[in-house]
Amino acid sequence: MPLRNLGFTLIEVMITAAVVACGLVAVAAMFSLAVCADLSNRQAAVAATLLYDKMEQLRSTSPDDPLWGDGTDEVTYDTKYLRVWQVSGGAVRTVTIAIYAENPLTRRQSELIRATTLVSNIF
Repeated sequence: MPLRNLGFTLIEVMITAAVVACGLVAVAAMFSLAVCADLSNRQAAVAATLLYDKMEQLRSTSPDDPLWGDGTDEVTYDTKYLRVWQVSGGAVRTVTIAIYAENPLTRRQSELIRATTLVSNIF
């Protein structure tokens, strides 16, 4: 009476384990990429909000206010953001605002967003 094969051979188990391991490595890589993208998107959204807030603050103050000078401030939400603005010109002013933040993965500060606009009190 011949013996029946009632299980898996060792080579079949090894191949299955290799395929599953490759799949798990791919899923882990995708998860890491998703976390980095989420962090980047969150920082970009906060930077856009900070830039808009400073533009609105400048728009709502009189042109003689000391706020219309160059300056910096540090704002903390989920991480520290550095907001830098420069104002130049006379009757027509050029306002440039840049937002910087530290990337927690690389520990390097990078510029997230920059905007420049012209402001005039003459219509």
